[in-house]
Amino acid sequence: MVVVGGGPAGAVTAWLAARDGLQVLLVDPLRTGGRIEGLSPRLHRWLVSSGIGTGDSVVGPLPRRVDWAGVADSANGEYLVRRDRLDAHLRDAAVASGATLIEGSARPERQAVDLGDGQRIEAGWVIDARGRGAHGRDATRRPGFSTIAISGACRGARPAGPGISATALAGGWAWTAALPGGELWAQYSCDARGDAPLEARLAAALAEARPELGEIRFDSPPRAREAAPVLPAPIASLTALPIGDAFAAMDPLSGHGLFWAVSSALAAAAVRRTLAARPGAASEALCRRYIEERARETCLRNARIGRDFLRQETRFADAPFWRARRDFPDDLPSHAPRDEISVAQGLVLRDGLIEEMEILKTPRSPDGIGWLGRAPATQVWRDFQTSGPGEAFLGRWGPAAQALLAEMSPR
Repeated sequence: MVVVGGGPAGAVTAWLAARDGLQVLLVDPLRTGGRIEGLSPRLHRWLVSSGIGTGDSVVGPLPRRVDWAGVADSANGEYLVRRDRLDAHLRDAAVASGATLIEGSARPERQAVDLGDGQRIEAGWVIDARGRGAHGRDATRRPGFSTIAISGACRGARPAGPGISATALAGGWAWTAALPGGELWAQYSCDARGDAPLEARLAAALAEARPELGEIRFDSPPRAREAAPVLPAPIASLTALPIGDAFAAMDPLSGHGLFWAVSSALAAAAVRRTLAARPGAASEALCRRYIEERARETCLRNARIGRDFLRQETRFADAPFWRARRDFPDDLPSHAPRDEISVAQGLVLRDGLIEEMEILKTPRSPDGIGWLGRAPATQVWRDFQTSGPGEAFLGRWGPAAQALLAEMSPR
């Protein structure tokens, strides 16, 4: 296997494949220069419990303050991650598990990779983890607007203490992260079009969102990254898979792109393992359905969550930034309402392999679940329908019975 791109998606893919005994080559330019991002508690738990860990890259959880739709709210429980340290740690974990890391660039092809030095390497598996740059200029997968995230480390700011803040502004939204020790990282998501320099746009957004910080200066010139959602394209070859942002890029307002990066790496591993264990046309069709449907559903759900956040902010409804984005991707709900429990066919993982089986659709999991712990969800549900939530039912199924009762109530 050759993995092109050593960010979280590529590094986790290389780690998983090396642990499965594959000969793995991981290609990455190893660029320096980091940024601060949010890390969900759910992904943090997976990184720790899986054994790959986070190194010294994570801070938190820290309190979070949100000023949105005219309402100020606060909550606890969000982590911050230094991306340069996390990426390096994950690449090191892949190497420790047997992968070979080489510094450079590469262009993935079907069952081959062309390195930047002209060398061509053939491989049974090729993974494209190059991030958003892999999409080129394919306008069919992009919305009719262009968003950038301008970010940088600040000097001269006086944060009251560690914490995270998100503030809606007429021209976009600002996100700041104050780390223990006084370091402050700022990001401004706004329209890509603008005449002012990046530093001036970021400074103006901070002055409006966080006036209590005082005069802001930057350690180095702020950088801008593309931040608009990108929809997934059909998979051309199951042995040359795009993952992470190279496959589909999430709306940053809807959640953490890091979760999608690692999630897509796990999906690619499931495809690889299924095709190796059960080769043939039937498995190929199943794997293609699994990875394409999963990516499309995830991308659309995240885009709709971002759209819902935008629509909540009515103060700036007529501002160009908000008006251009409030109807993407459609008017469908981010989570289809479901008041009843039903049984349907769906794709799940059993012992790491993809298969089709009965799944249970519930108010809490409208997309469906296959398992309650290690118990088939539909079996537990049918027993509940027959016997009710009595002691015998709870005794037969234990934690799975409690999980079903939780699934029966909306969040």
